Amino acid sequence: MKSHQIHKNFFKNADQLRKQFEENFKNARSTDSKRFVWDYWYFEDQYHLIRTPASYYFQKKLYSEFHSNLVQWGRENLGCHDISPPWLSYYVDGCFQNLHSDVPHGPWAFVYSLTENPKHFRGGETLILKPDVLNYWPGFQDQNDREYQSFVDRIPATFNQLTIFDPRFPHGVTEVKGTRDPLKSRVVMHGWFVEPRPYVVGGLTTAQTQKALDPAFFQLNEVLSQVENLHGTLSLRLEISALGKVQNYKLVSNTVLSIYGNLAEEKYLQKNLKQIFSLLQFPKSKAASKITIPLLFK
Repeated sequence: MKSHQIHKNFFKNADQLRKQFEENFKNARSTDSKRFVWDYWYFEDQYHLIRTPASYYFQKKLYSEFHSNLVQWGRENLGCHDISPPWLSYYVDGCFQNLHSDVPHGPWAFVYSLTENPKHFRGGETLILKPDVLNYWPGFQDQNDREYQSFVDRIPATFNQLTIFDPRFPHGVTEVKGTRDPLKSRVVMHGWFVEPRPYVVGGLTTAQTQKALDPAFFQLNEVLSQVENLHGTLSLRLEISALGKVQNYKLVSNTVLSIYGNLAEEKYLQKNLKQIFSLLQFPKSKAASKITIPLLFK
């Protein structure tokens, strides 16, 4: 299972967001209110960064456009209905986040970068422990030395890049070194995708969809009685013809894993999900539909 995804050139008006950030810092003698909204989040040996709620910082129309774009992307690609209120943060020399996990916040975390290219600092990468480190001994080989790069993924904060990742994985931000200037710092918006729920586009109504899915969830309960040690979120997509037939089944995103490392249980679940949902019958409608269905396992 891959712990993260990277999507470049995410927002068409990223330059405008960056410009607004720069406007608020370019005059060091300014006493504009936007220069006084920052919180230095200091937690000994854990979090050192400067942050503010993103929705209050940017011009309302521009921020709303970005917010809507990100929410829509999450509905289509993750089956999550909304996002948590994002933080806007900047990291200057000495700022970092040590390893932590964010289990209760949402099934996916995101980091959206407004960091200037090229960078004026070292560090500032999103740091995620690799999956095999969390299940270390089955793959251990005593004839091979391993160093830092083999234990972690480091994702640079590239301008207009969206990174999403499974927040259960221990993650952090490597220490920024080399600049104390906010205009040359690591600048990101970050938060979580939340409220997983079915997302329907096309001819079918939500009520029609829910009724047609009931038999699948009944069968799914029987499957889950055979795999009781799974945890995570899985989203699948069904493409439905106007006649109500399932024409295509696709696994959109998946963080489900066996807490005991039982790959057979994970494969058993995926096999049965495809069989159950591919055979569903939906009502006829005037147009084809796409349904994104998130499933939570705890």
